[in-house]
Amino acid sequence: MLVLEDEALILLDLEQTLTDAGVETVLVADTNDDALAIVDGAALDAAILDLNLARGGWSYGEARRLQQKGVPFVFSSGTNDVAEGFESVPLVLKPFSAEHMVNTLRDVCSGRRVEAA
Repeated sequence: MLVLEDEALILLDLEQTLTDAGVETVLVADTNDDALAIVDGAALDAAILDLNLARGGWSYGEARRLQQKGVPFVFSSGTNDVAEGFESVPLVLKPFSAEHMVNTLRDVCSGRRVEAA
């Protein structure tokens, strides 16, 4: 499971939430470059992408690569503005509860054997 989030407290909270939900491996990134390296180099079951990174722009590059690899993902954001072509991707608005995020991940991963969600 990949988590891309540039706010440290949210990143730590998501990592703990996923661990508590039974996710065995949580790979974290706080920049686009780090996230792309993980997407390209790791076998991922799912991902959470912060839609708008303060320092690095948008996470659409990671989203496109995940789509190409067939990896389900959700966006998290403080805004509900999503670029054309990504309207069908679930968007979890901040602030969100741990339960809401976990349930959304389970929904996007339904029908797949997922070790990490």
